[in-house]
Amino acid sequence: MERVLIIYSKLTNINKVRVFLEEIYNEFSLSRNSFNHVLLGISEAVSNAILHGNKLDVDRRVFIRLNIFGNQLHIEVEDEGDGFCDTLLFDPTLPENIKCENGRGIYIIRQIADEMVFKEDGRKIYMLFTL
Repeated sequence: MERVLIIYSKLTNINKVRVFLEEIYNEFSLSRNSFNHVLLGISEAVSNAILHGNKLDVDRRVFIRLNIFGNQLHIEVEDEGDGFCDTLLFDPTLPENIKCENGRGIYIIRQIADEMVFKEDGRKIYMLFTL
């Protein structure tokens, strides 16, 4: 079962992600215990796709694909940007980075998702959440 949401690169469209996820949780009677973690992970990935991938270009889209297999949510967020090298990401918990305003989203996703992988030169992020 795959569900897809496509939004244009406006930060206000992140609200559509919440509605999308709520509909899926309701449709499949999923436990709400995991909802906030999953929403946070998807929201951070979509925000990064809009800001850094698509560079707020409202003509570019973000694709959110969600699949449920048993007690697992498989999520992909893809942008239409140029990608990036994930080895250039810094650790926001290091003292020299603690005051940086950016760089926390990927760190948060790594902490709350059961799995996280970048694909297609960083244009796509794959996340796995066990419910």
